[in-house]
Parts: sequence; C-alpha cells; structure tokens
Amino acid sequence: MKKPLIAFLLMFSLCSLAGAEGPAGLSRLRLNDIPGDHWAAASVYDLVKLGVTKGYPDGTFRGDKPINRYETAIFLAKLAKAVAGEDLKAELKALRDQLVEIKNATRESFSLSGNYEGNWKEGNVLSSPQPGAARTGLANYRLVLEAKKELGDGASVKINLDTMDFGYFNDGTGQFPGNGALASELLAIESNIKFDSPGLIFSEPVNLQLTYGPGAKQHLADPTGAFPSEVGVVYRRPDTGVAASTKLFGAEVLGSFRSVQGATLDASGRVNTGWLSGTISYTLERFLLLNSFRINLIGDYISRGLFSAEERSVKAKVGFSAPLGGKAEAGATVALGKTPSKMMVKGSVSLKDPLDTGTVITINAAKVGSEYIDPAFAAEQLELAGLDSFDRPLENGTVNFGGQVEQVVSDRTKLIGKGDIRLGSDYRYQGGKARLTAQGGIEYNLAPNVDLDAAYRVHQDKSTGDTSDLAAVGLLYRF
Repeated sequence: MKKPLIAFLLMFSLCSLAGAEGPAGLSRLRLNDIPGDHWAAASVYDLVKLGVTKGYPDGTFRGDKPINRYETAIFLAKLAKAVAGEDLKAELKALRDQLVEIKNATRESFSLSGNYEGNWKEGNVLSSPQPGAARTGLANYRLVLEAKKELGDGASVKINLDTMDFGYFNDGTGQFPGNGALASELLAIESNIKFDSPGLIFSEPVNLQLTYGPGAKQHLADPTGAFPSEVGVVYRRPDTGVAASTKLFGAEVLGSFRSVQGATLDASGRVNTGWLSGTISYTLERFLLLNSFRINLIGDYISRGLFSAEERSVKAKVGFSAPLGGKAEAGATVALGKTPSKMMVKGSVSLKDPLDTGTVITINAAKVGSEYIDPAFAAEQLELAGLDSFDRPLENGTVNFGGQVEQVVSDRTKLIGKGDIRLGSDYRYQGGKARLTAQGGIEYNLAPNVDLDAAYRVHQDKSTGDTSDLAAVGLLYRF
C-alpha cells in the first residue's frame, strides 16, 4: 500500500474517531516509554483507544524501533477494522443520501420548455389588392426554446432561443438580412435575483432582473403584395436592460432602464438610445362600490445618448383597473400632455364567460393625439401607445376600436374572431390612415400539447382603396 494512502487512513481515523473507546481496558493503558508530554503521545494513545496497538508485552511502544512488513500488515488490518465500524458506515450512508438529494435537486431546478409554430398562408384567395395580382403562398416557422435554472433564494437564470429572427419571411427592408438576422440575435438571457435591503427604505425584498436580448422586431413591408395586413406586426423579444421591483408603503414600485434595439445606431454600431421607465401601483380595497381599485402611475423618459437634454421624449400616464364582479374587468389609461394633440386616452373591457356559455369577450378603444409619439423616436417607441389585436402599433392622429371573441364549442374546439378598425382623428372611416381588418377562425386541440388552427382574414386599406384577404393554417406544438 502506498504511503499517502496510509497517511490518509491515519488522519481520517484520528480526526473522526479520536474520542472512541477501544476494547475494554485499552483506553486506560499507559506505555512506559510514552510520557504524557511526549510530542506523539496524543496520536499514540488514540491508536490505543481504537485497538490498533497496545504496545509490547513489557509495556513499551518502542517508537524508534523499525517496523517490519508483518507488523505493518497487522497494524493496517486492525486500523481498517477500526475505521470500518457501524458508526462510520452510518455516516457514509448519510453522506451518500445527501449527495443523491443534491443531485436530484439540481436536476429538478433545471427545466426545458418551448414550442414549435408553423403556419402556411395563402394570399389573394378571393380578392386582390391590385388588379391582376396573383395568388401567393407563404410558409413560416418559429421555434422557441427556454431553459430555466433555479439557483435558490429567489435567484434564477433563463436562456431563450427564438428563431423568429431567422425563420420568418424577409420583408424586403434589410431588417432581416437573407432570411433572418444574425444568429447572436436569436438568443435572449434573463437573470433574476432577490435580496433583502436592511437599513434601506424598502421593507420588502428587492427583485432585480437583468436581461440581454435583441428587442422587439417589426415587419415593415410586404414585397409579395399579397399580405398587406402583416405590415407593421411587432414580434416581442426581450430588450437589453435592468429592472428592479419591490413594495414601498403598500405600493408596488418598478423601475427599469433598457437600451432600445430599434434605435438608430451610432458610428460605432452601438445602440445609443435609452429608455428609463418607472411605475408605482397601488390597490385600494373597498373603493366606492368596487371590491378593489388599482391605480398605476407611469413615467417614461427616452433619449439619445445618456439623458440628453436635446433629443428626448418624456411621457406620464395614469392607469386605472378594477374587477366588475367575478367575471368582468375594466381598465383605462390617460397619457398626460400640454395639449390634446400630445395626449392619449384608451380603455378596455373584458367579459370572462358572464353567462357560463364558454364565451370570453374583450373590447378595446383608444384615441391617440396627432403629436403623442415623437416622430424622432417612432422606431423606438413601438409599444408606447399600445398594439391592436393583430400586434400592430397604434399611430398618431387615429381613433381605434378592436376586440376579440372566443367561444368554446367543445373540450377540444374553440372558435376565435377578432377585428380592428382604425379611423381618422375626426372619427371618420376615411383618409390615409383608415383601415379595417377582420378575422375568423377555429382552433382544435389534436393532443394535449398540439393545437391546429385555421383562419380567414379580410383587410381593407382606405389610403389605397384596396381590399385583400388571406387564408391560414397553423400548427403549434408545445413541449
């Protein structure tokens, strides 16, 4: 046996079993040539207690005498027997169990989920936006994967892979080079940390979130001429930034700063536009005739460079929401401004199966002032005024009405209809910004994780006087 292993066994036995009693009488044995103040006395008597040695018959240890191989074999055999006792076996079993628990906990804290979406569209099915326009088909796919790891104490990390940038069709603007963007833009990372703040003004833990991502992407054009209703669609992706949230005097407080990926790049190719946002939310219980009433105060500051005094946009909004019984909810938002042209007002009502017929209805309305969104930041503030039912941004100088109806037909089948109409600021369906989009479809659950849907959409644009339509079939697989 090698000397390092012998040394390890000796150290292990001395550290873990130093206080154990050996066979009867050995713990009281005294060796004539090992006085109590000898530098090796403690170690020698520990071996005596273990029953590994009891010295020579004349009561001596003879520590300076060479040891032969027979004596070494006896010594190691007794040592191995001593350290292989039941107590040690129990300790080793407990240690093994703990390692298994740690391994299982690590495995459970890591989760992988995602979905695969494929859709097939056919444009100009029954109508053509332009005389003689041909029917055009288009197939798209989108794979979304999310890996999440729980780190304990409220900390976690999520890595998101989204092929939207690559798998969706080219809009002809160069925003999606080739058939998509750079591979690095397919990834988004989110980390969450929760920590206490003793001695600070916050009595509740602070939740800190760090994100890295490509930001929202917008489909800007329709080179095929067959899908004009797809122009303007925004695909949400995480921005790069930091956000912190906590509770303060009963109110929920959220602050964030993010770089806006849709912004114009500076000479070095970096995004030079930042968006600073803050929200304070407070819920009033038993307010007037309502069980609860929620107030949101929102402030947004967007600027070129770092807090620029010249190129900047400052917005303040007040939001309200309240449940109307157990199956309805209403909300409203007012964006403040010096003049009506710099203001916005919008509201929504949701009916969640009020008659127990499997019907869910959502209605939205919004009026956006002609100068509410600063033209200098129009590419960055895609969601400043909100999105319509087809994920297209609301624009300046418009009045918008939209909604969605879902009707459950069976355990597996659901009918879905949605529509949006955009009027001019004078509430008339005319002018360059007026348009109407309506869609009806069906969703069928093929399996617990698989949905099949089909839809037909009609789109009319008053600026061109064209009417187009499309039929679509989609498949969604979740895992």
